[in-house]
Amino acid sequence: MGKLLHTEWYKFVHDKNFGALSIAVVLFNMIMLSGTSVWDLSGQSALTECMKKEIATVLLACIYGGISLGGDFADRTLYHGLMTGRSRSSVLIAKTIVFTAAANFLLFCFPFLLILFCSLKNGWGTAISAEHLLHGFGVVWSLLLLGCAINALPLLSAVCFRDIGRTTGIPIVLYFIMILLLNSPHTAIWSKILPAGLLILTADGTISPAYGILAGALWFAWLTAISIFTFRRAELR
Repeated sequence: MGKLLHTEWYKFVHDKNFGALSIAVVLFNMIMLSGTSVWDLSGQSALTECMKKEIATVLLACIYGGISLGGDFADRTLYHGLMTGRSRSSVLIAKTIVFTAAANFLLFCFPFLLILFCSLKNGWGTAISAEHLLHGFGVVWSLLLLGCAINALPLLSAVCFRDIGRTTGIPIVLYFIMILLLNSPHTAIWSKILPAGLLILTADGTISPAYGILAGALWFAWLTAISIFTFRRAELR
């Protein structure tokens, strides 16, 4: 596993697409928030506001998923580990770890920069205590696990279709469906089930970090397990 992770990390470090998409994410969000009052909010309020806009950033993460995951299947570089005798599960898990970390960076790099800027400029918004720090630690873990769950959809799409086009397109379609559900008359129900809705509820304090951590872990584990099961039984071509 260590050599597989090293190989995936080497590929990631030399991936120019990731750097370009990281810049695109920051510029995209700055343009989208230009002219708004979000820059004058406290750090705590900025966290809630930027999570409401995070669904748009997910689309760029889908593009990265198509390029990274779909591309590896399309040009068969993912199969190199299999040729050295590694199991399919180990190869996919190594890829999942590095991809998920990279995709989470895309999802949360701008929110981190925005919250840092607003906190330095306008303060956090409330008095910081040990209890507050513990709650904030839980929120961070909750958001990261929910991000992992969101990024597991491109992984499953890549395993099922093994090309760039559908690995990019299918998750985008599913996220648009998710947006429709979150804006439906039953939004109170869907927002407590779907990872994108849980991001907002965790950030604004509607649900506890523990609930977000549990939901994110379950979604991620479920989608990853299905992906591994599918890949182990797929006919490689």
